[in-house]
Amino acid sequence: MAAVEPRMIAPARTPRLPRAVPEPCVVGVCAPSGHADPAMLAAGVAYLEDLGHQVVMPEETSAQWRYFAGTDEERVAGFHALVDDPSVNLVMAARGGYGFSRLLSRIDWNRVAASGKAFCGFSDFTAFNLAAYACANLVTFHGPMLAVDFGRGEELDTFTEQHFWHALRYNDHRVEDISSDHGYDARRIDGLLWGGNLTLLTHLCGTPYFPSIEGGILYVEDFNEQPYAIERHFLQLHHAGVLSRQRAVLLGDFDDCKPSNPHRYPYSMEEVVETLRQVVPVPILTGLPFGHIPRKLTLPFGAPGTVSIREGGYSLRFSGHLQSA
Repeated sequence: MAAVEPRMIAPARTPRLPRAVPEPCVVGVCAPSGHADPAMLAAGVAYLEDLGHQVVMPEETSAQWRYFAGTDEERVAGFHALVDDPSVNLVMAARGGYGFSRLLSRIDWNRVAASGKAFCGFSDFTAFNLAAYACANLVTFHGPMLAVDFGRGEELDTFTEQHFWHALRYNDHRVEDISSDHGYDARRIDGLLWGGNLTLLTHLCGTPYFPSIEGGILYVEDFNEQPYAIERHFLQLHHAGVLSRQRAVLLGDFDDCKPSNPHRYPYSMEEVVETLRQVVPVPILTGLPFGHIPRKLTLPFGAPGTVSIREGGYSLRFSGHLQSA
């Protein structure tokens, strides 16, 4: 993989907001990471078309090279084609996996920032969300992907579907009654919503693609990792000063993050949360439904949010993540 100088621009003084997604809309599908399952990809396209949307999918989206959906050059070309297509309202990743961090220095952030499009994905797509805000101050979305979510057919979760379209179309969104056994006093916390997959956050921490955010509300999730490794990732962010600069940390379900080695102490996610609450001087709240689970929220990366803590749980509200009409 040849070294390429990053194509960055100085972040704007105010966030660059995407345009609200119209109904119907044109959805561009990219595969910047792993190769997508063709059947699930086709099912995701059928879902969108059944709703009356048009789908644009560059030929590179169906490519395959090693683990990836094509070579680095092919994946960047497919992504830039969607950025440059004036008909596309929303750019969705087909799936995650691994590979987007190989592309970050090849992406033209001027073109991305000027497009006004909404960009959405999770897992490995966290690399794009981080870099888009760090390099272009662009607000993006952490949410469903075409093949792995909308390609589920009748198994598509209605909660996921409803929150996705609402977050992309309306400039005010509220999630009530999130359960969390936290022990904090009731309070309201305002800050910039940002975050994503924990592995990608620690992977890019300390690089030009990791934004410096003060007073934020950080949301974090991961999948199929040992709890002790999850704690190690969090301590990396803590020692780097990231966690203490936030006003709250919201944890997802951490699906399938269970101790599996019978020869070791079965360190649990509950103990990870206990450790975090001892070392991080901000509220650590559990139970946010997002990430590697079928029932997921769509969350803006880089928009104002409010957490209202109550006994036994909290609510989340975000607004100002779309351009005004």
